[in-house]
Amino acid sequence: MKGDFSPLPETVTAPRTDPIYNCHGYLTKVPVAAIEPFISTFTNSGETVADLFAGSGMTGLAALRLGRNARLSDISVLGRHIANGYATRVSPQSLRAAAEEVVAKARAALGDLYGTRRQGEERWVEMVRTIWSFTYICPSCGFNLIYFRHLSEGGAPPKKCPDCSAMFVRRQWPRGPDAPIEVVSRSPEGRLTDQPVTDFDRKLIAKAAADVRQKDVPSLEIDEEREMFSRSGLGKAGLVQTRDFFCPRNAIALLELWRAINGVEFEDVRQKLRFAFTAILPRASRRYQWSAQRPLNAQNQTYYIAPVYYEWNVFELFERKVAAALRSDEALFEDSSLFGGAAGADVDYVLASANHVPHLSSESIDYVFTDPPFGSNIFYSDMSLFHEAWLGEVTAHATEAVVHTTGKRKTGAAERYEALLSSAFAEAFRILKPGRYMSVVFGNSSGRIWGLVQRAIRSAGFRATPVHVAILDKGQRSVKGLNSGSESVVTVDLILTIQKPMSAESVPDTHVLRNGDTQRLIAEAIREIPENASHNASHVYARILRKAIQQHYILDELHLTDVLLALRDAGYIANRKTGSLILANSRSATA
Repeated sequence: MKGDFSPLPETVTAPRTDPIYNCHGYLTKVPVAAIEPFISTFTNSGETVADLFAGSGMTGLAALRLGRNARLSDISVLGRHIANGYATRVSPQSLRAAAEEVVAKARAALGDLYGTRRQGEERWVEMVRTIWSFTYICPSCGFNLIYFRHLSEGGAPPKKCPDCSAMFVRRQWPRGPDAPIEVVSRSPEGRLTDQPVTDFDRKLIAKAAADVRQKDVPSLEIDEEREMFSRSGLGKAGLVQTRDFFCPRNAIALLELWRAINGVEFEDVRQKLRFAFTAILPRASRRYQWSAQRPLNAQNQTYYIAPVYYEWNVFELFERKVAAALRSDEALFEDSSLFGGAAGADVDYVLASANHVPHLSSESIDYVFTDPPFGSNIFYSDMSLFHEAWLGEVTAHATEAVVHTTGKRKTGAAERYEALLSSAFAEAFRILKPGRYMSVVFGNSSGRIWGLVQRAIRSAGFRATPVHVAILDKGQRSVKGLNSGSESVVTVDLILTIQKPMSAESVPDTHVLRNGDTQRLIAEAIREIPENASHNASHVYARILRKAIQQHYILDELHLTDVLLALRDAGYIANRKTGSLILANSRSATA
């Protein structure tokens, strides 16, 4: 193991734009490029890296690229599926041929349901996508307001009922059936053309809705015990099954494609095709958001369906994703530096809770790199239901490391979260060889959660002072909007690296960070904002956290909101295009 940590930067920048990262969605993935410097620093070729909150397996991919073995574990069925899909190596020729075959079979089984007719023509053509709109019912006069038709040219929502002028309040108006609005197809020259939906289209949509295959579409119930049931308002919207998120035609197209994929003879090719299939599910659903400028994708941390959404041709999505999988494979398996000296290196992924990994022997691991769930921010198992309905196996969510904020499990949630993290870090301590290191990726806007993480790390037996604290900037923006400087949403994380002692050592007492100290650290961080540097409020917050952690402060009194208010009082605003902090009186403040 190398003893020089100087190559590790204070800020690790790894934008989420590489072909590996973008191939398959998973919540809060850490890019492979952000993990590699840590594995290179804290291990040697041929050693073994573990990740107890492995998610979609990015630690394992980074380890393999560097010639290290990886031992991954998580409770996530979807995470294991994604990791194994990434790591499965198939020939490009075999994958392309199999993809063409399964798409052809599924198209034939779907029949004419994707059909449309362009204006002035009688011949059948396959639709590329259809735009759908919510319908709202005016409570004053009963007018059916089709949302899409009453948007302004810039995409602004309607302000009043066009029939009786009653104020339009989206959350208060009842909903009617969603309405198909426009259909897009290709001309003989290959150009995309759009036109209003016709009776021909409506008949095929109705035919699909009545198709007996609807009952065969894999589905799981999203019950009221799930955190996302309340957070996403699923009961009010009548969305209690995962199949409810698919338009009728897409549901059948997905079913037939899934059947064709599972009929592929060779296991490795079949696994890669299943990987590509699950990757398209969010966009193949009603969660794929329309906008006047361009599609807005699907938010993978909520079950949100926008008032205007796409029904996108499943086969086109799948063919694109197979191409993306080939690009990912090229980056993983065909780079000239890949697997340098990695003979025999392997990845093993076991379904197990992080607080109980008996399959890993004590003092058998050379390094741990892990990315635990961020408290109450995201509920991975709830969102994974959407994919796991198709996989036929469901994550055991009772042991998920999350803080419930609604429902029966809200009481004592923080205590359960801390206990699980503490026992998980204790397991990491057990499996690590003496003197070796663990790096923990974490991000949260609440100092209280950070204090909880600090206590969990220390109670496990690790040395109190981190050997390195890095800011991880994945180039992400808040899902709430572009003005990240004015929202209580953290857009950067910290990577804490701590050491397991060579023998039992006492851990120094922590110091309580009082209110006065909090204000002092905030003021110091604001004074230290570099000129002409692209920093947002989250960078300032992360720098405060890093300094406090290094000085053994408990962070319960600190919250990102405090930083936002202090920045405002100091004259800083956020550039609306980039989110970067700008002094209000500077020339670029209005850029």
